[in-house]
Amino acid sequence: MNGGDRYGSYRPSGYLRKVLTADEQILRLTRRHWIIWFVKTFWWMVLFFLIAGASVWFFLNEPPDSQIWLWLAGAALIPGFMWFWEHLVWLNEKNVMTSIRVIQMEGVLNKRVSDSLLEKLNDVQTHQSLIGRILGFGDIVILTASEQGVNRLYTITDPLGFKRAMLEAKAVVERQASPLIDQN
Repeated sequence: MNGGDRYGSYRPSGYLRKVLTADEQILRLTRRHWIIWFVKTFWWMVLFFLIAGASVWFFLNEPPDSQIWLWLAGAALIPGFMWFWEHLVWLNEKNVMTSIRVIQMEGVLNKRVSDSLLEKLNDVQTHQSLIGRILGFGDIVILTASEQGVNRLYTITDPLGFKRAMLEAKAVVERQASPLIDQN
């Protein structure tokens, strides 16, 4: 994935394939920026390596009948599992723009899906901090005419590109909805 996005050639699989309609095309797919994965997993990695290192130290320096190293090795599985779980959570948070709507998906075991139809799109707001501009991430707020009203896409990769693509797709949807206006 180039910068977290894929265009046109993305073939949906798994849960995303079940969410899409037959004639819906994926225009852009993005997820939260890699820095979010790094921040969420960094401390689990540190804790894992500290406990694993302590286990090795006790194995090499304690008497042969001591089982402390074995308990520590078992304890290292907990942050190792949490590290893996945070990775799965990050992989399953997707923002998908299709030819019809913007879809927010999240959840590893339990899934949550939120849609914003492009034809109901009223306004799009972006926010990028200085660090976000340097590293290429930011937030998007999608304001729609639906009952839900607002969708927030937090710390996504290339928010300006996503916003631009969303507005272009909305223009295409509007042209398809009113072909008589285009002829005049």
